Amino acid sequence: MEPVVQFVRDIAIIILAIESIILLLALLLVVWQVWKLVGLVRKHVDNTMETATEILDKAKETASTVSDVARQTRGTATFVNDRTARPVVELYAAVSGASRFAQALFKRGRGSHQNEEA
Repeated sequence: MEPVVQFVRDIAIIILAIESIILLLALLLVVWQVWKLVGLVRKHVDNTMETATEILDKAKETASTVSDVARQTRGTATFVNDRTARPVVELYAAVSGASRFAQALFKRGRGSHQNEEA
C-alpha cells in the first residue's frame, strides 16, 4: 500500500509544481499588463497636460486681449467725451444761458414799457 501512497504523493507534488509555475507565469503576465497600463496612462496624462497647457495659454492670451480692448475702449470713451461730448454740452449750456438772458432782458424791457403806457 505504501508504494501507492508514494506514487499519489509524487503526482500531487508534480501537479502542485506545475500549478505554481502556471500561477507564476500568470502573475508575470499581470505585472507586465499593469506595466503597460501605467505607461499608457502616463502617456495619456502627458498628452492631457499638454492640451491643458495649450488651453491655458490661449485663455491667458484671450484675457490679455480683452484687457487691451477694455483699456482702448476706455481711452476712446475718454477721448470722445473730452473732444466731442463736453464741448457740445458746454456750447448748448452757453447758448441756453444766453437765450435765457435774452428772454429775461427783453421781457423786463417789455414789462416796464407796458407799465409806462398805462
